Amino acid sequence: MLIPAAISLILSTIFLNLSLLVPGAISLPGQPRPVKVGRIMGVSEAAGAAGVLVEQNDNLNQAVVKVLEQAKTIVLPQLKQLTRLNEPMRRLPPNQEAPAAMPAPDFDLPAANGVILDSQNDSLFFAKRPDRTWPIASITKLFTAYTFLDYNPGWDTGYEIAASDRREGGRIYLFTGDSVTVKDLFYFSLVGSDNTAAAALVSSTGLSEEEFVKKMNDKIKQLGFKNTRLADPVGLADGNISTAREVAEFARIALANPDISRALLTKQYEFTTRQGRKKAVTSTNELLNSFPQGDINILGGKTGYVNSSGFCLVSQFQNQAGQSIVTVILGADSDSSRFSLTKKLVDLYYKSNNN
Repeated sequence: MLIPAAISLILSTIFLNLSLLVPGAISLPGQPRPVKVGRIMGVSEAAGAAGVLVEQNDNLNQAVVKVLEQAKTIVLPQLKQLTRLNEPMRRLPPNQEAPAAMPAPDFDLPAANGVILDSQNDSLFFAKRPDRTWPIASITKLFTAYTFLDYNPGWDTGYEIAASDRREGGRIYLFTGDSVTVKDLFYFSLVGSDNTAAAALVSSTGLSEEEFVKKMNDKIKQLGFKNTRLADPVGLADGNISTAREVAEFARIALANPDISRALLTKQYEFTTRQGRKKAVTSTNELLNSFPQGDINILGGKTGYVNSSGFCLVSQFQNQAGQSIVTVILGADSDSSRFSLTKKLVDLYYKSNNN
């Protein structure tokens, strides 16, 4: 409260002294003495015959010096020293400190793009071009299944395969006229990556394919993925693109759903159509036959392939200690290499964290 009062006193003294000054006037040669119009800080403007004249107060400097001398006599209050301001910074206890970032592993991944997403701290343990957009082929079906669950008409609801559902590419298991259930379509789409089953699954919701794709992209935006765009629910279009990072992050979300995780852990799915035809499909994910390895289990995964994407695979793993990761391979050069490279990524992470 004393400091504002001191400032107020200084300002009051300045204006008081200025008001007491006896001004002198300066006029331009040949001009009459000006009439004072205004004054501020000892200088006045005046209107004369030839325009605006300036008048200066002779004692201005003396007044300012006097005010400054008076200001020196004002006693300012002593500020209270903040407590413990001069103490050294204390470290947090070890269990409260942020974990140190692990050094990036030295590994040359022979694929276009790939990542290891560490689920413990939501960070990339390993990355090769993690944010480059890339066609994701049938990994698209993971997005399709996740969106479908919002519009599921019921697992036991019957559906007859229509001619418009038929999609080329890959092995064809379902044909026009086959009477199946929605659950059959869901499992054939995820287990065997059946394109016709995925198209029929979308039709079973009552939405057109165009409407369904819009729902998919809306959900992607809601989840905050900025580099993922889907053009069809099957994965045949080159316009289905994402990045290794966003595929990994989405797979972790999708596989948290028990309906999706159960389907992606199914090695073989069989059923009989209402016409009595037996249908069977084997998982396209060969890693289901390779795990568990030691104390590491696979929690699911999805394959993908079109010419533009190369061989792709996203998978999730967890050891007995609860350490979970998601691996992504985009653009491998062969069917077998996407599986062997995924195993190397798994070893890379768990061996590094057990040392």
